[in-house]
Amino acid sequence: MKSKMILTICIFLCASILVGCASQINGGETAVTTAKTPQTAVGQSSETTGSDSETVETQNTPETNETTSDIPADGFRWALQDSDRYYGSVFGDNEIVAVNVEIKEEDWNALCKNASAEEYYPASVTVNGIKLENVGFRTKGASSLAMVASSSSNRYGFKIKTDKYVKGQTLEGLDMFVLNASFTDASYMREYLTYAACAHLGMITPFLSYVDLCINGEPFGFYLMIESYDDSFVERSTNDEDAVLYKADGENCTLTSTDDGSGFEVKVGKDKQLDHIKELIRVLNGTTAENKEELEAIFDVDSALKGWAINTVFGNYDSYSGTKAHNYYLLWSDGKFSYIGWDYNMSIGGFSPDNGASVSADVTRALYDAKAGSRPLIEKLIAIDEYYERYIGYVNDLCAYCANFEETVKQISDRISEHVKADPTAYYTYDEYVENISKSEGGISTGGDRPDDGQNPGGNPFDPGQDPGGNPFDPGQDPGGNPFIPGQDPGGNPFIPGQNPGGNPFDPGQDPGGNPFNPGGDPGDIPLNPDNPGGGDNPVIPGGQIMPGGGMMHMKTCSIVDYILQRVDTIQKQLNGEEAQSPKTAAPET
Repeated sequence: MKSKMILTICIFLCASILVGCASQINGGETAVTTAKTPQTAVGQSSETTGSDSETVETQNTPETNETTSDIPADGFRWALQDSDRYYGSVFGDNEIVAVNVEIKEEDWNALCKNASAEEYYPASVTVNGIKLENVGFRTKGASSLAMVASSSSNRYGFKIKTDKYVKGQTLEGLDMFVLNASFTDASYMREYLTYAACAHLGMITPFLSYVDLCINGEPFGFYLMIESYDDSFVERSTNDEDAVLYKADGENCTLTSTDDGSGFEVKVGKDKQLDHIKELIRVLNGTTAENKEELEAIFDVDSALKGWAINTVFGNYDSYSGTKAHNYYLLWSDGKFSYIGWDYNMSIGGFSPDNGASVSADVTRALYDAKAGSRPLIEKLIAIDEYYERYIGYVNDLCAYCANFEETVKQISDRISEHVKADPTAYYTYDEYVENISKSEGGISTGGDRPDDGQNPGGNPFDPGQDPGGNPFDPGQDPGGNPFIPGQDPGGNPFIPGQNPGGNPFDPGQDPGGNPFNPGGDPGDIPLNPDNPGGGDNPVIPGGQIMPGGGMMHMKTCSIVDYILQRVDTIQKQLNGEEAQSPKTAAPET
């Protein structure tokens, strides 16, 4: 691994776009303060270290409950400071990048037919005018891949590995990148904005750029190109030639004392027996305020505290902070681990079990819909007063950073809206895109903490034989205590043939709510195609949802503007004691 300087924290192209940048958008890029100290753990200080280090401006740890902000005046140019140093013009210079993949027709058909196999096929790729032959090209994803593969859409996420067939081949130094399809994100901005916020906090962050993707010269879709966490990423992030990059890739990535670490995959470097991970698990689970120095010796604590602040403020719960302990990496470098976030396309309340409900999640716990006692890298840290105060400091920093979020989103939209409108395989209609980036009159109405396992939505344990409110179930009664009567619905209204449960007659040509069916349209007036249950270019995805136009999902996601505005307001009220909140440490595991 060749030695390159610097932990560069960059996002690309409109990182301008960063939440709440008080500055003016300048051509669609964002400039935030980045930490560039390869010899030092990320985010530790703004000092210079060693001859290869540069003086950096990082956020000083804010005091608890005091909002601080140090946003550069030119808040959108930071991505250009170093992108060309590593990857030439690959990520562009103030423009949406053009990407063209050339692949044999039979290989393209095979890739689409067997998408779930994630098999590489040879192709050539041209990025921003730079062409590279004989690269590896494949589909990527987990739930997103499975869902699209079960439909007739071929709008997959893709991965390109430049040295798959030619050893040492790179694209201007870049050896791997992904093309993300904005799956379940009608705004096209969730991932972009969240990575930009990570960069603002000085976290290790990939370069990225919006791109117009063509396949064999034909427009295919408006995508987000992101630098993969692979060799070239590690090389530019540390001088340590013995660095190891681990991906939390499955079960057993919780880091609990019973976790054997087998869910981690070594992506770069060598640690066949996962010795570093096992040592982290041992030390972490024994950490207290009295012996925290042992953890600090092997882990950059602030990298994790910043990650939890991002997840908390930006509602990122398809993560270690939520139901699944995944979508993160650990970089072992110079004797210490650093936490690195990944896969933010379902952030800002976009995770399907959430869909905005986490807008009122308890900031003091940094967990959402995760079983108490199952996330020691969060719970062990915030149980220590010093770490908790630093975590809250980063939360306050992000809240201040989001002060002009609505305007930031508008500026990004001004930059990308025509590309969204022209997207030939879009998952959503343009109207849904506009709705997802706009402030609604009523805001999010689905707020409310998700329960811990074994608790009802209010956090009270479920008692066998009781309903969620604690009332005993009476055989022969519905949950409200009303007796079930044969021939009646739970409210006591008789079922009448030809009527719906509310007693309204079904009218041929109308849906159950009385709205007329539009010939050639589904109940929501979305045109159908005769080849499907409702029609033909309209693939059906799990759950029976129709994807018109060969790609659309219409999976409901909350407005990103509604979410951030309400989330910041809720956090401030919780920290000021204006809203009820649970203790900062999670309840004991049941």
